[in-house]
Amino acid sequence: MQKSASIRARSGERRRHKRAHVLFNGRLISGDCSAQGVLPDVSAGGARMRLAEPFEAGSAITLRLARNLDFHVEVAWNRGQFFGLRFREAPARIAATLSGLLPQDCLAA
Repeated sequence: MQKSASIRARSGERRRHKRAHVLFNGRLISGDCSAQGVLPDVSAGGARMRLAEPFEAGSAITLRLARNLDFHVEVAWNRGQFFGLRFREAPARIAATLSGLLPQDCLAA
């Protein structure tokens, strides 16, 4: 069941897109530098990633998933080894690209 906007507001949840709990390998690429990590959850709006190398909030980089799926992302936040990534492309495009990898209810853009 999907939460209404008022319930999300009262609970402090600010997500526009439902997260899918996954375990994807990914790579962040910035110029000549890259870092391998794991994504424990993904949505049409962004992803959470765990990796050892630091990336500053606000950094515009590329997220590469398996099968050379590249996404332009921005680091929204970082807490220790976890990073919040915001897709810079439209959620509808992200949902279409991830349609075979995520459950349908997580692809609503």
